Amino acid sequence: MLKSFKSCVVIALCVAAMSPTSFAQPQRPDANAKDVTDVTIFLRREASVPLDNIRIRGSSASSCNFFGTSAMDSDYARDYMARFGGDPSRGYAGSGYFSAYSPYGDASISPYAPPGAFGGRGLYDYNDRSRCSQSDYNFAAGRAYIQARDRTLTDAFALFDQKKYPEALALFQKSYKKIGYAEAALMIGRMYLLGLGTEADTPKALEWLDKAAGQPNPPRTLRFDPKVPERMDAATEASIVLAKIYLIGHGVEKNPTTALKWYQKAASRAYVPAYKTVGDFYYYGYGVKKDVVRASRNYKTAAENGFAPAQIAMAQILASGDEGVPANPKTSLDWYYHAAKANHPDGLYALAVAYDKGQGVKADPKQALFYYKEAAVRGNPAAQNDIGTYFAKGDTILPKDEAIARKWFEVSAKNGEPEAMYNLAVLLMKGQGGPVDRKSAWLWFTVAQKAGHPNAEAALKQLEPQMTAAEKAEAEAVLAPKS
Repeated sequence: MLKSFKSCVVIALCVAAMSPTSFAQPQRPDANAKDVTDVTIFLRREASVPLDNIRIRGSSASSCNFFGTSAMDSDYARDYMARFGGDPSRGYAGSGYFSAYSPYGDASISPYAPPGAFGGRGLYDYNDRSRCSQSDYNFAAGRAYIQARDRTLTDAFALFDQKKYPEALALFQKSYKKIGYAEAALMIGRMYLLGLGTEADTPKALEWLDKAAGQPNPPRTLRFDPKVPERMDAATEASIVLAKIYLIGHGVEKNPTTALKWYQKAASRAYVPAYKTVGDFYYYGYGVKKDVVRASRNYKTAAENGFAPAQIAMAQILASGDEGVPANPKTSLDWYYHAAKANHPDGLYALAVAYDKGQGVKADPKQALFYYKEAAVRGNPAAQNDIGTYFAKGDTILPKDEAIARKWFEVSAKNGEPEAMYNLAVLLMKGQGGPVDRKSAWLWFTVAQKAGHPNAEAALKQLEPQMTAAEKAEAEAVLAPKS
């Protein structure tokens, strides 16, 4: 009574991972790779990736020109992109250049500048009143000069790493007062939120996180890297933390509208994963009117920038269509393929099912098995169950091995797959792949029943007459509420 093929976490299988180079001609497993029956299973947790500490650079300052409005906005935008894009020569001829190390912030009058540099014109030579005033440059130069020599932020992080939280908090506060670091405000907010070095105080945390999130957009937006999706600048992270606080109601009332606002703020700073979350708000109608079309627009933005979970979301919508979005199975499969290239478990599993059933591609059992294995290795519970089914049944591709099947079903069951819970219970009840264990079989049938498996109730009725009173009492005690 073994079943297979359902949906989505962690183990390892001794087979070389391979990524197909094209969807039309997917690569097959290496013929010289270890036999697919050579299996090792173990639980694991993915290592968390620490966020980069993004520092404000001492040589840059926001341009008051760029955020103003005048007939010369186009020129200012061009100058801005050239200046901060690493090629000042492409800027407007005669533009002044900011330097933290020059008098009044004017690089054109630096004693180190070559004669005739910048066409002999300085920042103050412009008569256009929409340009920055000298006081703007003086302020920016002074701030950058202080920042270049300031160690309060670095020292505060060092104290934090040493778990000297009260001292770290005091120095983060000094650092923010001195230069207004977004990183300092973020850390102060998080410490008040979690009660590190001080009593937990959500209102104060919100105040500091708001200061961090309200920082102006940087001259260079941090480029999104799909391989390190957690990477973001301090202001963006503050927006995400604020969003989560209101999303779950951590020390405040839940407020989906405010949570959405902060996720949108993070998206506006080009943090790609935030587009996926904004899409989720509209897809599920959480705090807003459900709007699948708007959700798919946000998903598509994130998907096109390489965020695999958004690629999965697009694929799922297009597979059979949704409200206002017509079905497009071919494009759906393409999105699954892109997610699979990024080794997303659900993308790999979708390709496995496609090759298994010949959906959108020519049926190919060996290629299907390859993708089932890859999805299982990366933690997809349905794929883990399906690999177990391969071994439990045995065929020309894989020899029957009930002991290995039992291990795969156990891993999948522990990851929440109802089909695997049921399959594992069957093997335990019958003593296939290992000794008979009626107590464990009863437990797994019961959990499968609670998870909605249609055959679990009948299986329990079949099993219970075979159990001793002691076995039944021990099994029921496991699930009994603990006082």
